[in-house]
Amino acid sequence: MSQFPLGFRAAGLPRHDRPRPSRHGLAIFYSETPAAAAASFTTNVVKCVHIPVDQERLRRGQAQVIMVNSGCANCCTGARGLREARKTIAWASQALGVAEDQILIASTGVIGDFMPMDLLEDEIPMLSKRLLSEGGAHYQSFHKAAEAIMTTDTTVKIAHAAFALGGRTVRLWGCAKGAGMIHPTMTPTGKPHATMLAFILTDLEAAGKALKPMLEAAVNKSFNRVTVDGDTSTNDSAFLLANGRSGLSLKAPGVKAKFQTALGEVCISLAKQMAKDGEGASKFLEIRVEGARTEADAQKMAMTVATSPLVKTAAYGEDSNWGRILAAMGRSGVHFDPSKADISFGTLCVFRHGAPTSVSAEKAREPLKAKEVTLRIQLHAGKAQGFYWTCDFTGQYVDINARYRT
Repeated sequence: MSQFPLGFRAAGLPRHDRPRPSRHGLAIFYSETPAAAAASFTTNVVKCVHIPVDQERLRRGQAQVIMVNSGCANCCTGARGLREARKTIAWASQALGVAEDQILIASTGVIGDFMPMDLLEDEIPMLSKRLLSEGGAHYQSFHKAAEAIMTTDTTVKIAHAAFALGGRTVRLWGCAKGAGMIHPTMTPTGKPHATMLAFILTDLEAAGKALKPMLEAAVNKSFNRVTVDGDTSTNDSAFLLANGRSGLSLKAPGVKAKFQTALGEVCISLAKQMAKDGEGASKFLEIRVEGARTEADAQKMAMTVATSPLVKTAAYGEDSNWGRILAAMGRSGVHFDPSKADISFGTLCVFRHGAPTSVSAEKAREPLKAKEVTLRIQLHAGKAQGFYWTCDFTGQYVDINARYRT
């Protein structure tokens, strides 16, 4: 069975496929018919151009195309940036034969740079022609689109899911980019260096209005629980298109729960892939807080530990310094009793009821040598729990970001 939802096409021009070296890429995701659309955008007060442009179009809850450029965030570019964004939409509309109000856009890259209009004027028609050919619906075309949205990513991030009901199958496919400036805080209504972008396509039949709360729920349990460096981007966005080609409606009995589960699986997979590909990362970390009074408390504490530079550098050095974790817990703003708290590296408890255990520092290092490490905190204050995904900090992270614009 194909992993791709029916009625979708994609095409991409990654930066490494160009005749001359360039940091720019271009991708187009296309539904053969107008699709229901929902999106979730950054809460950063500073927002890139594509967000207000998309918000205007999403009022109808429908779109047919998402066009993405990488290498330029088109953020803080004033009236010129807005004009250029609208110009690229006009080029895509003409090349694809799709109305301008059916085209969404997204950008990722350096803040303050203007769009590479000389490249886009030629490449949008060229890529559109490639997309509309027979090759636009094949594995390679979707993979190239996922490659084209990358900036400092070292690998493509792709996920898919499917479920069957009543003899019909609904498929979901998604891709994302993000390796640095990762600490998404998003909402589907868009309330108050480009970074985290996600694109999810499905052949479910649904209305855009119905998709919004489902996307919000999935985002809150996935992208909003991943961090690389604690910096919330100006461009963070997650898009969902549903074109109905499966013939199975969200309104049908039992479909909503199955679709929410499948959507969550795709978003969680993509979020974890971002943490694992964090700039310079050598380890994936899961911070789990259990026994909290409320989920909000658990999430707040997990986030504080996950964004602590001292915790992240200790993880890189495989240093069993649980004191750094405890200190981050203490400054998280969550009230708890340290004399009741436990800290474990994996299943190995190193701090129990306010005091170190008898585990030696050398033995405590063993769980930290793995590529994927769970840091578990038990507060013994209630039944709520929370989690965050992150990665370690290495010297390579500093090197990448010290030279990002060069």
